[in-house]
Amino acid sequence: MVEASDLNTVTMAKIYARQGLYDNAAEIYNNLLKQDPDRHDISDALLELEKMKSASEKELKKSLVPLFSKWFDLALCNNRLGLLKKLNKMRNS
Repeated sequence: MVEASDLNTVTMAKIYARQGLYDNAAEIYNNLLKQDPDRHDISDALLELEKMKSASEKELKKSLVPLFSKWFDLALCNNRLGLLKKLNKMRNS
């Protein structure tokens, strides 16, 4: 959680956003909006931040699906290999 301090600036929020720390950036923007609700530049930045966060989450999901699929295939292969080893032991006994 970002505490209220002199570091809660638009610049710091932009730095967080560039680093992918969207929740930290949003918290700063929200704190700044509480202090000055008429700052349309901050509300616009907050909306843009939500778009960036959403796009980042979609990209992450897109990259995780093939990875999970590969992991699942490898887990099945490992399971089959274990069964084959057991069958081989039984056959040789």
